[in-house]
Amino acid sequence: MKQFFTAIAANLVTIALCVVGGFLLIIGIAAAAGKSAPTVVRTGSVLIIDLDQTLSDTPMPLERASIFDEAFSGGKHTLSLRSATIALRAAGEDEHISGALIRGTINADGYGSGYAALRELRAAVADFRKSKKPVHAFLVNPDTRDYYIASAASVVTIDPFGSLMMPGMASEQVFFAGLFEKYGIGVQVSRVGRFKSAVEPYTRTSMSPENRQQVQSYLGDMWREVKRGIAESRGVDTTVLQNIVDTQGIILPADAKSARLVDRVAYFDDVLTDLQDLSRVKSDVKADKKVAARVVDIPEAASLPQVSLEEYARIATAKDRIFSASQAIAIVYAEGDIVDGESGNGSIGGDGLSRDLRKIRNDPKVKAIVLRVNSPGGSAIASERIERELALIGRTRPVVVSMGTVAASGGYWISTAAQRVFAQPNTITGSIGVFSIVPNVQGIAAKNGITFDTVKTGRYADLLSIARPRTADEMAVLQRGTDAIYNAFIERVANARKLTPDSVRVIAEGRVWSGSEAIRIGLVDSIGGLDVAVKSAAGLARITGDYEVREYPRTKSAIETLTELMDRKPTPVSHATTNLLAGSDPAHQLARSIAREFELLVSYNDPRGAYARMPFILRVR
Repeated sequence: MKQFFTAIAANLVTIALCVVGGFLLIIGIAAAAGKSAPTVVRTGSVLIIDLDQTLSDTPMPLERASIFDEAFSGGKHTLSLRSATIALRAAGEDEHISGALIRGTINADGYGSGYAALRELRAAVADFRKSKKPVHAFLVNPDTRDYYIASAASVVTIDPFGSLMMPGMASEQVFFAGLFEKYGIGVQVSRVGRFKSAVEPYTRTSMSPENRQQVQSYLGDMWREVKRGIAESRGVDTTVLQNIVDTQGIILPADAKSARLVDRVAYFDDVLTDLQDLSRVKSDVKADKKVAARVVDIPEAASLPQVSLEEYARIATAKDRIFSASQAIAIVYAEGDIVDGESGNGSIGGDGLSRDLRKIRNDPKVKAIVLRVNSPGGSAIASERIERELALIGRTRPVVVSMGTVAASGGYWISTAAQRVFAQPNTITGSIGVFSIVPNVQGIAAKNGITFDTVKTGRYADLLSIARPRTADEMAVLQRGTDAIYNAFIERVANARKLTPDSVRVIAEGRVWSGSEAIRIGLVDSIGGLDVAVKSAAGLARITGDYEVREYPRTKSAIETLTELMDRKPTPVSHATTNLLAGSDPAHQLARSIAREFELLVSYNDPRGAYARMPFILRVR
């Protein structure tokens, strides 16, 4: 009998090895099949800026993704902001590039393609235009984000049957208190800060007056910055622009042209004709017989020499790197929610990022670090762990922070280790406050015949039980812990910004500020993007000569992603419904908002249950 089971086990092991080996062989074949000839830019090529790609802080790999990599990307195409800006500035000096075309529609999801990132992209487009090369933009039904970028072009064309959807900005919050009450789910919270509204979706049915005040304030600042950029590029007055927005909302093509918001009303083939003429003139100046590999991004214009911004970014980024330099500046990207443990898709793990920071700290070649923050915060303990590693680095070399679209609460906590902080006017920051949430299912359990009974050896042994509500004494215990973390947060900010704790308390209270307001109240040093932060870090480190720029964390391959997927815990229900929630219409947007809020509730994993996180109200339309 023993021999029988031994034989069975041996056969099962053999089968398993064959399956795994075959699977790895398929991966290798797919990866090899996905590799193609490097991109060659023909003379007269038009640089295609596709707005459909999400603009992310995450660094992109230098090599084009294989078929297997693309399969594991879930169909999502992202473009690194830094790579995009490097590419645009390099293209302006490239004699093979005749001009650029902006097209597509921005689908802002998560923390990508936020207004602060779009402002940096606009600046890069403006730098490209300084080369006297034209930038065409073709629009069909652009919204405010699309037009914010397109307005920086030298020629803006809108489709005759399109429209400009620019009614202003709005931010909508979903509330679940009524749902929880209906089904007997109780939620108790402890928090510090009148404006700390991250708990409101679970305790209220509408915005508190304080929350409405802060949303109105920073939304107004964001809108003023967008209007200023558009008005400056299009040569119109901001007051006139506001009047058009308020009287029309959805601006028809003829009205958009009359208001000088677009240059012409025409079809896409008219734009292609202009680009082909531009390319032909450039090609006549310098003939080039090279064949471009995989550069056709506009199928209806296959004869037009063209290269996508994504493909060109790989070329430009590779040329920009200086591997032989004896010194380096590290850019560390902190993008997503801050959670305890390891980093994941859309999250910053306190353990994972701290480990990367320790490696950087022990590398003598790295002379300075730039922390790029695009995070609303999260776990207080994870935030403190990251801040600690940054503080240790700061003892021997400069630490500079570059704030992206959002660097609030825990995102600001980790920024307190910096010697200098840069932000955009439309960055969302601050939210210096702490909260904890303790739900209970006593009501819904009772309705379904479920009861609980407890034996304990201490008065507060079942303090965090979800079987019942907390008593007043128990809530006092939780509040004491929340207060302690808040006081530590205040101390971090006061020391970092050279302010008194009392003055920090005045601007704290969990309130969210725009980047421009953050400078006024002392939370931020200067306006500037990632490039400015890197140059500042080089100056603070007194670096002379060439230096290498290293980006962390490294982009993972498909095989690494597959390994993580095999080891990963079951995903929240909201992740499983991703395909069902695809779409950009209002119904799908609302469904994603609801799923996102529940996902956030599930992701709260701080060991002490304390969170430095701003409300997820960045659904700005």
